Amino acid sequence: MAVSVDSRVSVAANFADNLCRWDGHSRGHYEVWFLTLNQRAHQRGFWFRYTLEAPHPEQAQLPPRAELWATVFDRTSPEQNFGIVCDYPVPAFGSEQSHFRLRIAEALLTSDQARGAVANRDHRISWDLRFTPNATTYRHVPRALGTLMRPSSFVCSPNLDTRFTGVVTIDGRELELENEPGCQAHLWGSKHVDEWVWVHANAFEHHEGTVFEGLGARQRRAGTTLPPVQSLLLRHRGEEHHFVRLRFAEQWQSHLGTGFWSFSARNTKVYIEGTAQCRLRDMVQVKYVDPDGEPLYCLNSEVANLKLRIFRRTHGLRWRHSETINAHSTAHLEHAARHQDETVRLMARS
Repeated sequence: MAVSVDSRVSVAANFADNLCRWDGHSRGHYEVWFLTLNQRAHQRGFWFRYTLEAPHPEQAQLPPRAELWATVFDRTSPEQNFGIVCDYPVPAFGSEQSHFRLRIAEALLTSDQARGAVANRDHRISWDLRFTPNATTYRHVPRALGTLMRPSSFVCSPNLDTRFTGVVTIDGRELELENEPGCQAHLWGSKHVDEWVWVHANAFEHHEGTVFEGLGARQRRAGTTLPPVQSLLLRHRGEEHHFVRLRFAEQWQSHLGTGFWSFSARNTKVYIEGTAQCRLRDMVQVKYVDPDGEPLYCLNSEVANLKLRIFRRTHGLRWRHSETINAHSTAHLEHAARHQDETVRLMARS
């Protein structure tokens, strides 16, 4: 759902959910604004990240810094998948609180615009995109459950289902995008969860307007790893279905692998079974570092596949399969854990 935008300041109805949470001086904080999107006709995907890191006081030798990330995926030529990360001193970072406007050096992110450029010795990626801001923000974890869990990391998607128009330039080659599907989200906190898996799709074949968002996460508290929490959303045929539940650890591990996640969920009306998967060569692996210095490894693909089987309740406890929907080469799949995965190449930092 689109809302009107004030072209002078790019104010969206839910702009506050994108505002920077860092106070400008505290240590032990990280913050990320990311965009993922596709170029459907050519089976390409893009992942852009604007980040802020203020290491814990025990990491005093590391000053706060900002980073700009760009990663490109080409399903037809996976050898061309690559990413670039550029570091900036924290004075290069700036944000405004009266409306959402974020800058890192010359890069910019607002409620309806994203632009930037990164380069290393071998490649250069730049982007200049416009998108339609959503009227409301999607929150993955209900407030009551969040209060109970006392998480160290928070996430929301101010623009869960949007369309991008503009240009992405890769090594001088311009790729024009027109009304292409994607999303924009905001994360922040003092420490990432120990493990998560994320799937997003808003480009299902023959189903314009259908959106799926799936997140499963395990966090550590007082040295103990808590049971996984699974939060799913399906918008389909004018209906919106939410599924939130705790999972047993053994169920979590048996349905999760490198480039693969299978899941199921039900409410009073709908039961879904889903499978998200991609080839290992369609993934890149990146290394994050928490404010306390602990590493985390994230495997990502923006050209994955997602199949959803949808069942509807008939009589009593019986379910009848109603349809199967697919997102081919347009699903976004991510898995992160504390250990490096040797089967997926690690993206080098510039």
